[in-house]
Amino acid sequence: MNTSININPNLPLLISDADEVIFEFMKSFEKYLLSNNMYFSYKSFKLNGNIHKKKTNNPVDSTSIPIIISDFFQEYAIKMPLIKGAKIALEELSKVMNVVILSNIPQKFASDRIQCFKDNNMHYAFISNEGPKNIKCLELQKLTNKKVFFIDDLPNQISAVSNYCKNIITIHFLQNKKLLKIIPEVKDSDYNVNNWGSILKIIHNNI
Repeated sequence: MNTSININPNLPLLISDADEVIFEFMKSFEKYLLSNNMYFSYKSFKLNGNIHKKKTNNPVDSTSIPIIISDFFQEYAIKMPLIKGAKIALEELSKVMNVVILSNIPQKFASDRIQCFKDNNMHYAFISNEGPKNIKCLELQKLTNKKVFFIDDLPNQISAVSNYCKNIITIHFLQNKKLLKIIPEVKDSDYNVNNWGSILKIIHNNI
Protein backbone atom coordinates (compact mmCIF):
# COMPACT_ATOMS: atom_id res chain seq x y z
CA MET A 1 0.00 0.00 0.00
CA ASN A 2 1.38 3.35 -1.04
CA THR A 3 0.58 6.00 1.58
CA SER A 4 2.43 8.70 -0.37
CA ILE A 5 0.58 10.33 -3.25
CA ASN A 6 2.38 9.96 -6.55
CA ILE A 7 0.00 10.95 -9.34
CA ASN A 8 0.83 10.63 -13.02
CA PRO A 9 -0.50 13.92 -14.44
CA ASN A 10 -0.99 12.33 -17.85
CA LEU A 11 -3.45 9.72 -16.60
CA PRO A 12 -7.05 10.10 -15.31
CA LEU A 13 -7.64 9.81 -11.57
CA LEU A 14 -10.08 7.69 -9.58
CA ILE A 15 -10.74 8.75 -5.98
CA SER A 16 -12.63 6.00 -4.19
CA ASP A 17 -14.17 5.66 -0.77
CA ALA A 18 -13.50 2.39 1.07
CA ASP A 19 -16.31 1.50 3.49
CA GLU A 20 -19.38 0.17 1.68
CA VAL A 21 -17.66 0.81 -1.67
CA ILE A 22 -14.67 -1.54 -1.46
CA PHE A 23 -15.33 -3.16 1.92
CA GLU A 24 -18.52 -4.71 3.32
CA PHE A 25 -18.98 -2.21 6.14
CA MET A 26 -22.62 -2.82 7.09
CA LYS A 27 -22.51 -6.63 7.01
CA SER A 28 -19.44 -6.50 9.23
CA PHE A 29 -21.02 -3.89 11.49
CA GLU A 30 -24.13 -6.05 11.90
CA LYS A 31 -21.96 -8.99 12.95
CA TYR A 32 -20.16 -6.81 15.45
CA LEU A 33 -23.41 -5.46 16.91
CA LEU A 34 -24.97 -8.90 17.26
CA SER A 35 -21.89 -10.23 19.01
CA ASN A 36 -22.22 -7.36 21.49
CA ASN A 37 -25.93 -7.74 22.19
CA MET A 38 -27.04 -5.00 19.82
CA TYR A 39 -28.63 -4.80 16.38
CA PHE A 40 -29.21 -2.29 13.57
CA SER A 41 -32.84 -1.42 12.84
CA TYR A 42 -32.45 0.12 9.34
CA LYS A 43 -35.17 2.69 10.05
CA SER A 44 -33.17 5.51 8.52
CA PHE A 45 -29.90 6.15 6.70
CA LYS A 46 -27.88 7.13 9.76
CA LEU A 47 -26.28 5.55 12.80
CA ASN A 48 -28.04 7.59 15.48
CA GLY A 49 -31.36 5.98 16.42
CA ASN A 50 -30.72 2.73 14.56
CA ILE A 51 -28.36 0.94 16.95
CA HIS A 52 -30.52 -0.87 19.50
CA LYS A 53 -29.85 -2.94 22.59
CA LYS A 54 -31.19 -6.47 22.10
CA LYS A 55 -32.32 -6.80 25.72
CA THR A 56 -34.54 -3.71 25.76
CA ASN A 57 -34.97 -2.88 22.04
CA ASN A 58 -34.16 0.69 22.97
CA PRO A 59 -31.69 2.71 20.88
CA VAL A 60 -28.31 3.29 22.45
CA ASP A 61 -27.51 6.80 23.63
CA SER A 62 -26.04 8.94 20.86
CA THR A 63 -23.00 9.72 23.02
CA SER A 64 -22.00 6.04 23.00
CA ILE A 65 -21.97 5.73 19.19
CA PRO A 66 -18.39 7.02 18.72
CA ILE A 67 -17.20 4.40 21.20
CA ILE A 68 -19.14 1.67 19.39
CA ILE A 69 -17.67 2.73 16.03
CA SER A 70 -14.17 2.82 17.49
CA ASP A 71 -14.54 -0.63 19.02
CA PHE A 72 -15.92 -1.94 15.73
CA PHE A 73 -12.98 -0.68 13.68
CA GLN A 74 -10.60 -1.97 16.33
CA GLU A 75 -11.89 -5.46 15.59
CA TYR A 76 -12.85 -5.30 11.91
CA ALA A 77 -10.66 -2.76 10.10
CA ILE A 78 -8.02 -5.37 9.45
CA LYS A 79 -10.39 -8.13 8.35
CA MET A 80 -13.40 -6.55 6.62
CA PRO A 81 -14.39 -8.58 3.52
CA LEU A 82 -14.38 -7.05 0.05
CA ILE A 83 -17.49 -6.07 -1.86
CA LYS A 84 -18.10 -8.25 -4.90
CA GLY A 85 -16.26 -7.08 -7.98
CA ALA A 86 -14.26 -4.32 -6.27
CA LYS A 87 -10.83 -5.93 -6.42
CA ILE A 88 -11.01 -7.03 -10.05
CA ALA A 89 -12.46 -3.69 -11.18
CA LEU A 90 -9.77 -1.67 -9.40
CA GLU A 91 -7.07 -3.90 -10.88
CA GLU A 92 -8.44 -3.22 -14.36
CA LEU A 93 -8.82 0.52 -13.79
CA SER A 94 -5.34 0.89 -12.28
CA LYS A 95 -3.87 -0.11 -15.65
CA VAL A 96 -5.23 3.05 -17.28
CA MET A 97 -5.55 5.57 -14.45
CA ASN A 98 -4.30 6.69 -11.06
CA VAL A 99 -6.21 5.19 -8.10
CA VAL A 100 -6.40 6.84 -4.69
CA ILE A 101 -8.38 5.53 -1.73
CA LEU A 102 -9.89 8.36 0.32
CA SER A 103 -11.33 6.91 3.51
CA ASN A 104 -12.90 8.49 6.59
CA ILE A 105 -11.79 5.65 8.81
CA PRO A 106 -10.52 7.00 12.18
CA GLN A 107 -6.83 7.83 11.87
CA LYS A 108 -5.76 5.39 14.59
CA PHE A 109 -7.14 2.50 12.52
CA ALA A 110 -5.68 3.63 9.20
CA SER A 111 -2.73 1.25 9.54
CA ASP A 112 -5.11 -1.70 9.99
CA ARG A 113 -7.06 -0.60 6.92
CA ILE A 114 -3.84 -0.36 4.90
CA GLN A 115 -2.84 -3.83 6.10
CA CYS A 116 -6.23 -5.17 5.04
CA PHE A 117 -5.62 -3.81 1.55
CA LYS A 118 -2.18 -5.42 1.52
CA ASP A 119 -3.61 -8.74 2.68
CA ASN A 120 -5.92 -8.61 -0.34
CA ASN A 121 -2.98 -7.77 -2.62
CA MET A 122 -4.37 -4.31 -3.33
CA HIS A 123 -1.67 -1.66 -3.45
CA TYR A 124 -3.10 1.82 -3.94
CA ALA A 125 -2.32 5.24 -2.54
CA PHE A 126 -4.29 5.71 0.68
CA ILE A 127 -5.45 8.88 2.44
CA SER A 128 -7.15 8.91 5.83
CA ASN A 129 -9.61 11.81 5.80
CA GLU A 130 -11.93 13.43 8.33
CA GLY A 131 -15.19 15.18 7.48
CA PRO A 132 -16.22 16.31 3.98
CA LYS A 133 -13.97 15.08 1.18
CA ASN A 134 -14.31 18.06 -1.15
CA ILE A 135 -11.14 19.86 -0.01
CA LYS A 136 -8.94 16.80 -0.45
CA CYS A 137 -10.57 15.97 -3.79
CA LEU A 138 -9.83 19.46 -5.07
CA GLU A 139 -6.20 19.08 -4.03
CA LEU A 140 -5.95 15.74 -5.82
CA GLN A 141 -7.71 17.07 -8.91
CA LYS A 142 -4.92 19.60 -9.38
CA LEU A 143 -2.37 16.78 -9.70
CA THR A 144 -3.65 15.53 -13.07
CA ASN A 145 -4.42 17.06 -16.43
CA LYS A 146 -6.97 14.38 -17.19
CA LYS A 147 -10.47 13.52 -15.95
CA VAL A 148 -11.17 12.80 -12.30
CA PHE A 149 -13.80 10.43 -10.90
CA PHE A 150 -15.07 10.24 -7.31
CA ILE A 151 -16.96 7.27 -5.82
CA ASP A 152 -18.73 7.27 -2.46
CA ASP A 153 -21.77 5.66 -0.82
CA LEU A 154 -22.77 8.68 1.28
CA PRO A 155 -25.05 11.29 -0.33
CA ASN A 156 -23.50 14.12 1.71
CA GLN A 157 -20.02 13.29 0.43
CA ILE A 158 -21.29 13.15 -3.15
CA SER A 159 -22.95 16.56 -2.67
CA ALA A 160 -19.85 18.06 -1.09
CA VAL A 161 -17.61 17.03 -3.98
CA SER A 162 -20.18 17.73 -6.70
CA ASN A 163 -20.86 21.28 -5.46
CA TYR A 164 -17.25 22.16 -4.71
CA CYS A 165 -15.35 20.38 -7.50
CA LYS A 166 -17.34 21.10 -10.65
CA ASN A 167 -15.04 19.15 -12.97
CA ILE A 168 -15.01 15.91 -10.99
CA ILE A 169 -17.38 13.19 -12.21
CA THR A 170 -19.27 11.86 -9.18
CA ILE A 171 -20.50 8.28 -8.93
CA HIS A 172 -22.79 7.29 -6.09
CA PHE A 173 -22.29 3.60 -5.35
CA LEU A 174 -24.40 1.48 -3.02
CA GLN A 175 -24.97 -2.26 -3.30
CA ASN A 176 -26.27 -3.17 0.16
CA LYS A 177 -29.94 -4.05 -0.37
CA LYS A 178 -31.00 -3.06 3.14
CA LEU A 179 -29.40 0.37 2.78
CA LEU A 180 -30.85 0.86 -0.70
CA LYS A 181 -34.33 0.65 0.82
CA ILE A 182 -33.75 3.54 3.21
CA ILE A 183 -31.27 5.85 1.49
CA PRO A 184 -32.55 9.36 0.68
CA GLU A 185 -32.64 10.39 -2.95
CA VAL A 186 -29.16 11.17 -4.24
CA LYS A 187 -29.60 14.32 -6.34
CA ASP A 188 -26.09 15.67 -6.88
CA SER A 189 -24.36 12.65 -8.43
CA ASP A 190 -23.55 12.32 -12.11
CA TYR A 191 -24.25 8.58 -11.90
CA ASN A 192 -25.94 6.23 -9.43
CA VAL A 193 -24.91 2.56 -9.53
CA ASN A 194 -25.11 -0.57 -7.42
CA ASN A 195 -22.33 -2.74 -8.87
CA TRP A 196 -18.71 -2.41 -9.93
CA GLY A 197 -19.46 -3.55 -13.47
CA SER A 198 -21.44 -0.35 -14.00
CA ILE A 199 -18.56 1.71 -12.61
CA LEU A 200 -16.20 0.14 -15.14
CA LYS A 201 -18.52 1.04 -18.02
CA ILE A 202 -18.97 4.63 -16.83
CA ILE A 203 -15.27 5.27 -16.43
CA HIS A 204 -14.23 3.58 -19.66
CA ASN A 205 -16.89 5.56 -21.54
CA ASN A 206 -15.70 8.87 -20.07
CA ILE A 207 -11.91 8.71 -20.16
